[in-house]
Amino acid sequence: MYGYLVSLCRDFVLAEDLMQDTFVRATRALAGYQGGSPRAWLFAIARTTFLDDYRRRTRRSTEEIVETPFSDPDVAEQQTILAVLGSLPETQRSALVLRDQLGLSYEDVAGALNKSLPATKVIIHRARAAFRRAYEQEQ
Repeated sequence: MYGYLVSLCRDFVLAEDLMQDTFVRATRALAGYQGGSPRAWLFAIARTTFLDDYRRRTRRSTEEIVETPFSDPDVAEQQTILAVLGSLPETQRSALVLRDQLGLSYEDVAGALNKSLPATKVIIHRARAAFRRAYEQEQ
């Protein structure tokens, strides 16, 4: 859950706060859980929590975040990957992280995104292609 939220917001501290908010929301919504994959259900709540926070922050803040360059190649590579992921549309980014980074099944990803299975497979395919193109441009 934490890794997924870090990949969405690209901020380790914010990801911790969002993870806590996610579990609070999940606890409150537990009575309304209608079955299915609990992982997909939790990731859907995490995605909604991130989107709510993002919308709230973009309304309040107009300042740009100044990023400092890193000299460590591993850290620079991670920053490049996060930047490329951040350039993808939110649905593609979520689908790619859930499937390829966290290893969720296509069915669980579809449940988390509230999409059909065929639509999810198309989103993931397009996300992988877009990621490759963007990553090659960064190199």
